[in-house]
Amino acid sequence: MSILLFIIMLLNGKVAFAQRNAYEEALSKFTGEHKYDIEKPGALDGVPAPEFSGQPLEGKPVSLARHKGKVVVLNFWFIACKPCKLEVRPLNEIVAKFKKKDVVFLSIARETKQDLLQYLKDNKFDFKTIADPKSALGGNVFHILGYPTTIVIDRTGKIRYYCLGGKIDENAVRADFEKKLIPVIEKYIN
Repeated sequence: MSILLFIIMLLNGKVAFAQRNAYEEALSKFTGEHKYDIEKPGALDGVPAPEFSGQPLEGKPVSLARHKGKVVVLNFWFIACKPCKLEVRPLNEIVAKFKKKDVVFLSIARETKQDLLQYLKDNKFDFKTIADPKSALGGNVFHILGYPTTIVIDRTGKIRYYCLGGKIDENAVRADFEKKLIPVIEKYIN
């Protein structure tokens, strides 16, 4: 009887493993001592992004499927994160630069809706913002390792940019975005 139970458990484990999406499968390479290899340029390039959906503070619900055919820029952050705050003005500049292009800018904040509404009254962020207080998107869907994290998804749903962590100076953030993030967006909107 115990052998039969073991085989059933083993088969159930294989079924669960087979149900992981391509993104989770790609992330499985970045564990243990290789955890931060995800920061290397191109580490996730071409990996299909996981399907996600959320309700921004304002406007209609968003999802990857709803924005198919557009470039999607995701920024994961939280209010107490100083490097996250340093990215806001440079990210707002990028939103303005691509305002008339097929680019969707979404921020996913590890905060309650009430806290975000209060914070954003005095701190302008031009991304559509989704409250994610329990990290349903950040933790369960995208498995974010740290904050801030920025991801660019191309028109076909593949990840083309993944940047974990931030800088300690706004000008360094701006320079890094000009060197790395903006060229990726430009490449995939054309």
